[in-house]
Amino acid sequence: MTLNFIKSETIDNVLLITMHHPETRNAIGLDMLREIEQELDKFEMNPKLRTLVLTGSDPSFCSGANVRNMGEDNQKANDDSLPDDRSPWDVLNEAWDNQKLENKRPRDFIEGVRYLPLRLHNLQKPSIAAVNGSAIGLGMGIALSCDIRIASDKAIFSEMFVRRGLIPADGSCWQLPRMIGLGNTLLLQYTGDILDAVKAEQLGIVNQIVSHDRLMADPLKLASRIGQGATYSMSLIKRLVHKSLQVEFEESLKLAGPAQELARRSNDHKEGVNAFIEKRQPKFLGR
Repeated sequence: MTLNFIKSETIDNVLLITMHHPETRNAIGLDMLREIEQELDKFEMNPKLRTLVLTGSDPSFCSGANVRNMGEDNQKANDDSLPDDRSPWDVLNEAWDNQKLENKRPRDFIEGVRYLPLRLHNLQKPSIAAVNGSAIGLGMGIALSCDIRIASDKAIFSEMFVRRGLIPADGSCWQLPRMIGLGNTLLLQYTGDILDAVKAEQLGIVNQIVSHDRLMADPLKLASRIGQGATYSMSLIKRLVHKSLQVEFEESLKLAGPAQELARRSNDHKEGVNAFIEKRQPKFLGR
């Protein structure tokens, strides 16, 4: 399959995906989504590829969803007026109740490009977002869905949805409160304000800021370092951390038991022990 909306490059044990659609500032459309999904599927199946770096072609990381068809969608929406005699929460609760009655797969409720944050969130190998410029709306949600975020000093972030009369339907209502707290989340999502890289780092959205000319070198160096580690254990760690966000401390300890047993059975664990005994650097294979 020819790639028209992204670039994909293998650098040692790292897969580098660059969102590349300059005329829309790398806005995500269905064609770009399909290309990214295809590359992620191959990435997870290839044992030699251990870490993902996701970035965009300058000057944007991702400007959000491709709004080419938004006018048509708006016309359809305008045909259904909202009731004046009911509160937004009442109408929303009814919609959620109706959703529960529908016999669909979970993905069927997550239409179109909104699926990409979930795909990245569930990626079983480490991922790094190298945020080179503007990460707006869905673009910010995509960055949040990677495990680690390294930002250029030119990067900006915004939960811009409310300025278009929309809501963050990209998973950031789940992600941001866990990263920066409830108050900070609602402030960003009520205002749609733009954050520079320094403010994003102060809030905990960004792990590290680097100069723009170092943006690719530093994330790739980190990705290579992580990729040389015990990535089988990292996959278990990621799953356990995600599950632990939803349970009490005692339950998290229970969940850790089977995960640790799987880690002990891995070749990487055996290699780690042997390397320690033999006083050498381990050579992990990710299995």
